[in-house]
Amino acid sequence: MALVSPKSRPVTHIATQLYNYAVDFSTNPKHLRWLAPLLIVADASLCALIIWKIPYTEIDWKSYMQQVAQFVSGERDYVLIKGDTGSLVYPAAHLYVYSALYYITDEGRNIDLAQYVFGGLYLAVLSVVMACYRLASVGNPFRA
Repeated sequence: MALVSPKSRPVTHIATQLYNYAVDFSTNPKHLRWLAPLLIVADASLCALIIWKIPYTEIDWKSYMQQVAQFVSGERDYVLIKGDTGSLVYPAAHLYVYSALYYITDEGRNIDLAQYVFGGLYLAVLSVVMACYRLASVGNPFRA
């Protein structure tokens, strides 16, 4: 069933068919098997480009690494664990995750590596979400 009725002119008919194929490809659950990997590859490319081209903006990384340094040094009292942005307010899971990053990134100094780790984590989560869409037979991953 065509979403746009074809006109008598051949160019319009081709454009209408291309439009209908594009709509079908992006909304039909049977195409998600091929669309999801394409979206993930596109997103991975965009992540790499952003990390490569956009300068790093310090938000809380330095403070998190200061807090983790205190934690790995043995401090367990939340009131005493502080960084440049204040006291530690996140749960222990935050400390555990950032402790791993602390070690992986040379005590937080290798920010480029940290960005790639976060990019990989993002892509892993995106892959799980796409798999859920596919298993739920939801055709359009852009529509809520």
